[in-house]
Amino acid sequence: MSTREWSTLFRRGQSKAAIRFHRCEHPGASTRIPMVLCNAGYYGTLAAIRSLGRSGVPVVTVDPSILAPARYSRYSNLHLNSPPFEMTNHWADWLLRLGRSGPRSAIYATSDAVSFALALHCEELISVFDLYQPGIGAIISILDKGRLYQHASAIRIATPSTWLPESAGDALKIIRDVGGTLLIKPRSQLAVRGYPKGIVVDTDTTDGQAAYEFFLRQSSHEHEFARRFPETMLPMVQRYHPEAMRAVFSLSGFRDVSGAHVVMLGAHKVLQHPRKIGVGLCFEEAAVVPELADQTLRLCERIGYYGAFEVEFIFSNGEPLLIDFNGRFYNQLAFDIARGMDLPRLVYAAAIGDLNEVRRLTSALQPRSEKGGLAFCNSFGLSVALAAQKALRTISRGEAERWRAWRRAYDGRVVDAVRDAADPFPAFVDITQQLLQSMRHPRAFVREMRLAK
Repeated sequence: MSTREWSTLFRRGQSKAAIRFHRCEHPGASTRIPMVLCNAGYYGTLAAIRSLGRSGVPVVTVDPSILAPARYSRYSNLHLNSPPFEMTNHWADWLLRLGRSGPRSAIYATSDAVSFALALHCEELISVFDLYQPGIGAIISILDKGRLYQHASAIRIATPSTWLPESAGDALKIIRDVGGTLLIKPRSQLAVRGYPKGIVVDTDTTDGQAAYEFFLRQSSHEHEFARRFPETMLPMVQRYHPEAMRAVFSLSGFRDVSGAHVVMLGAHKVLQHPRKIGVGLCFEEAAVVPELADQTLRLCERIGYYGAFEVEFIFSNGEPLLIDFNGRFYNQLAFDIARGMDLPRLVYAAAIGDLNEVRRLTSALQPRSEKGGLAFCNSFGLSVALAAQKALRTISRGEAERWRAWRRAYDGRVVDAVRDAADPFPAFVDITQQLLQSMRHPRAFVREMRLAK
């Protein structure tokens, strides 16, 4: 099927769908079914687009935003405007119309909102898409950290001490009784409209109730997630471990539905933004810890999860504590692809039922040495964060220079979040987007930089 025929089929029945399409450059692309990838503003999506495009898979990018960097990748054959992903039922209806009007395609989760929608509407979507999608029971066990920690506890995986208040009054009592340094955060990122991911409070000097009520005000009650799982709208209270600021161990990989084919890589998240709890800016290679790999597989088996994942642990007094589980593509996906673990190709092969390719890709990964290896860095994000924090005096000159020296030490061995010499345009769009965002919302930008302290 030609690109023009393919585009015409996708556009049929959609008044505002297609923005642009261009000729696929891989000679074998026309023989493979397309892959639909949403959240074109996410770095993980961009990494997946590049991986699949280079391997000859036609890629359809989907996002409501004009300034979504991945939509401008040379490997995006077609871009479609969609409703917001958080409008679960509306977006799923749009996706069904897309599937019925175009060629059969594969699709995989690129965010929590997409993961939830695909799981919730899996039975309808599977009639027109090739999915590799766990059911809603498994997905809610990941999206709701309260459920995730309960599952972990049941199989003796340690987590930070956590309390799940049933009301604002209950939360206030817990905060007063527990005391010390606490982390107040949503039970799920789908429970709130935006960031921050959490607020660290010292109960001796800070009003923990105010932080809790902040997240209550941010609750997104109009979301289908809230209607189906109302208990997740109440934020959680957790003992804060400062180790989360210095180094988080990330274990990423793939598990097939049978559990027979598994692959994993380790990494240390050495810098995040904001510093106390945030999105990773810098990662270094690390060896897979067998104990944590075993825990991860037992957790996947218990909740019924399969597909790509990233699991995060911190070490407190030598004990590993599970803090997060991402059951989808994730921020530093390009880092793992560069190290030989091509998760986009794995989930594509699994979705279309190519078990031989799944076996080949899982067995092809070679052990790596963490010494003198690769690093991952969001270079522009790091530069902006250091410059802004230095100007606001939330970071010392010496600390800023330390991170610049870290970046220079890895020259020639850095996997960048967005920069790619063979696909340069997304980086320009990403810079433009970040600059415009900071100019449109200067107070929010300054508040975020202050939180980084």
